[in-house]
Amino acid sequence: MSDGRKLDVAEREQAIIKFLRTIDPAVGATIAQVHERLTGEGIPLVADGAPIKDSVTVQAYHKLVARMVLDHRLVEVTGQEAGPTRYTLAPTLHADTAVRLDDIRDALADMTPTEALAELTYARESVRGEKRKRLLHRTAQQLQKLAPRPFIKDLILAKVATYNADVDIWEDHGDTDDRHRSRVKNARMELENLCYRWLGLSHEAVDVPPASSVATGSFRTMRTGINEQRLDAELTKRVYGESFIEFVPFENPSAPKDWTNVVVAGSDGSTYSSVMQIDTASNFVDAGGSEVVTFNNSIVYLHMEGANREQHPTPMYSVPITRSAIDSPHNSGMVMAPFMFRNAGLSDSEYEHMAKCATDVVQWRADERVFLGSAPALGGDGRMLPSPRVHLRDGTVTLQERELNHYQRNDPYGDMVRQGVRLCESILRHIMSSRQPPILAGAVKSSQLRLFATLISTLIAQGHAASGIEPIDPTWDASRGAMLTDNEIVTAVLSTLANESSDGYFCTCVVVRPFHATTDLHRQYEYEVTDFWTERIRQRQEAHLADPDSDTYWVTVDAIEDDPFVRMCEYADYALFYVGHTAGDPAPLAPRYEFLESIRDRRPEEASARVRRNVELIVASLQHTKFTPDLDHNFLTGKRLVKIVPRVIYTAHEYCKALGRRLESELKSMVVAQLVRVGRARRPEDVTVKTYPLDSKYYLQRQRETETTPIEASDGEEGSPASGDD
Repeated sequence: MSDGRKLDVAEREQAIIKFLRTIDPAVGATIAQVHERLTGEGIPLVADGAPIKDSVTVQAYHKLVARMVLDHRLVEVTGQEAGPTRYTLAPTLHADTAVRLDDIRDALADMTPTEALAELTYARESVRGEKRKRLLHRTAQQLQKLAPRPFIKDLILAKVATYNADVDIWEDHGDTDDRHRSRVKNARMELENLCYRWLGLSHEAVDVPPASSVATGSFRTMRTGINEQRLDAELTKRVYGESFIEFVPFENPSAPKDWTNVVVAGSDGSTYSSVMQIDTASNFVDAGGSEVVTFNNSIVYLHMEGANREQHPTPMYSVPITRSAIDSPHNSGMVMAPFMFRNAGLSDSEYEHMAKCATDVVQWRADERVFLGSAPALGGDGRMLPSPRVHLRDGTVTLQERELNHYQRNDPYGDMVRQGVRLCESILRHIMSSRQPPILAGAVKSSQLRLFATLISTLIAQGHAASGIEPIDPTWDASRGAMLTDNEIVTAVLSTLANESSDGYFCTCVVVRPFHATTDLHRQYEYEVTDFWTERIRQRQEAHLADPDSDTYWVTVDAIEDDPFVRMCEYADYALFYVGHTAGDPAPLAPRYEFLESIRDRRPEEASARVRRNVELIVASLQHTKFTPDLDHNFLTGKRLVKIVPRVIYTAHEYCKALGRRLESELKSMVVAQLVRVGRARRPEDVTVKTYPLDSKYYLQRQRETETTPIEASDGEEGSPASGDD
């Protein structure tokens, strides 16, 4: 006997698909026929189960069918006669599955750890093998025909329409449906990531509601609004390239004709923690305790030719490993220990965040001096190293710590964050004021960003009708493909083109993210107008000045428009793209390349020319200085798949390891000398300084606390964890 009850949304979708499987696809069924069958006779939802009858009105089916059409699960029957629209299953549905894997896994955040790990493993296997290689090669060919900007716009429009349809269904018929609530919650988060975090769009272009609207079920504020005219204007400043994949020759208009005086630099920073134990002679003091000491150092290696190589036999720069340099406040962060900040009021978690920030700041100091041409060669005669035309950092060119709530703190943590922002803003000023601006770029070996993975997976599964591109593989599981990082899927796609040319590289289009999109301000960009952030942060300053209990950095600032953080918000842009310089089966992972620029205020044709020039120059520099496999960064991972990195970065990395050992040794001798000077020991041999590797369990615990413990804001505003690599 049939059982009658109100189905939840997922069950109703499953029932619709099961019913349409029994209908001739050339004929299909109207919404009224579907409703009549599922509320009359019902349909079994499990094998050998009793039919289940739904108990909602036909209006619920109208909205749900419209949503399933938007989601490419149902299609209208073609060539039908006048009358009600008839629907049939889309060819993307697997013959034996009631719903696609996309729909089952759209609530990824609710998956258990073992489920998530299994899905990620399956996702990686889905892009391997000869069959998948042929699929990815067809994808690469289609991506060469695809204009990226209209494709990204249509993807945003489709996701907004699908999300709003889900909200309508939830409001009318599913407000108590927890599974549908999870779908709405994750769809909203996906839109926020795509529009605000990844593309830095304003609310005027796409107005994604806050997370609280879904949590409270406030339907009036849950829908996403969109202004297509503003969206077009902002995407013009965010996406560059005639096609999604373009061929960039080595001998291009931006490549130097003569490399004799051209310098290409690579930098790397390293950090490690040791337990330092200091014992003086027993007749003077008792045995000393042990302290965890963090050593941070950075080195820049310059690839030079011609007269530059002859004049600088040591083509490197680093902060000198001397007592005066290590103790100088201008080099703070090189040596750190928790006891040094006991009076600063920092919690253990805050100290760990500051230590991570210090690692980044130490590298930025070296980068800035070399980039601006004010760095003497390491161990040289004092002559300044030539400034590079292309400077490649190991890692992202975004700051490790770039949250406004951290920047405004009035404590050592805030001081360290502000040092990093000032250094980066100094480099940006140099880029903006140069007539032939050098390039500060980064090679990100382990990206967590999934923008390119989302775009490529969508094209494979759905194609792009406006470009005349049919779905490449209608059975492709787009949600599983989007679990892969950009490095993985883009490497797999570009590597299929590696043998098609030997005089250049295939590169992806360039996506530009404004600085605010990488910070805790990503949701606050209401309008894309000049001085928006100047006025917004001035309002914050005025609020702090009006509060007598406020003790933040802003109460000390005079010209807010010249503050480094404000200038970064107003002018700094980060451009991301991939270069297909790796091949094989499986292909070694290629890094994501990115460069710092200021292009949002330029005319579209000028901005496009600037981006193209930078891409061409980076490609030419990579080819000229070559690459090397990076095995060292796989330490303790057991990975067999290596990464390919620019040789200048790898060389800097090797020197940086040696410099770290020297830093530790020099610090030991300096501590001994200080103890002798203050009379705590008669002779240096009376002091024993030992360092031990930090216990792995303690190290991992510190890292876990750093990643999971939010930092409290200094003025009662909501804090956020430190920002890592995107």
